[in-house]
Amino acid sequence: MAARVEQADLTDEDLIAQLKAGATDLAMSELMRRYGKRIQNFVQGMVRDPHLANDVTQEVFEKVLLKHGLYRLGTNFRAWLFEVARNQALTMLRSRRRLPRPASTLQQAGSHDDGDFLENVPARPETEDLVEAEFMSAFQKAVDDLPEHYRVVFDLCVRKGRAYQQAGEELGLPTGTVAIRIMRARKRLFTALQHHLGRLRRPPACFQ
Repeated sequence: MAARVEQADLTDEDLIAQLKAGATDLAMSELMRRYGKRIQNFVQGMVRDPHLANDVTQEVFEKVLLKHGLYRLGTNFRAWLFEVARNQALTMLRSRRRLPRPASTLQQAGSHDDGDFLENVPARPETEDLVEAEFMSAFQKAVDDLPEHYRVVFDLCVRKGRAYQQAGEELGLPTGTVAIRIMRARKRLFTALQHHLGRLRRPPACFQ
């Protein structure tokens, strides 16, 4: 409890200084305690989807962990953080707009002909299906090959959609530790799957 009170007394810039000094668990846990809910509410107002907002919020704090060196000391950290959140939400929205629309949506937007609508939907190229199948097989193997402490948090947060704080409570870990392990797991997966990612028409969300 004393550590929490001590962290809570620090300024945002003190926490960034901790990140720079390598005290990532303490700093990230306090930043996420301080701003996590506010960032999620802000993002949800943009994306209108609580699950997507949770994903974006986690990505925002990963950006803080990786890119805190871009924050200029002496400026408004809160404003910088919300700008990161805004940019991340817009990136996610643009990415979703590039996804093919489901057949039901296309049918509503097109004519209401009683004919078989699915006959008019172009089939995906067979090679594209094969590439995605190969990727999913390689992805599963790469996840299975992760060290256990990375694999557990990746499964909880990325596959099952747990918030970092919730995963931390389940595993008995600081929120900052969860964020760091997710970042390192993604880095390992990206390295292992580079060849496959280059062949995909659109990389999966967990690599964006």
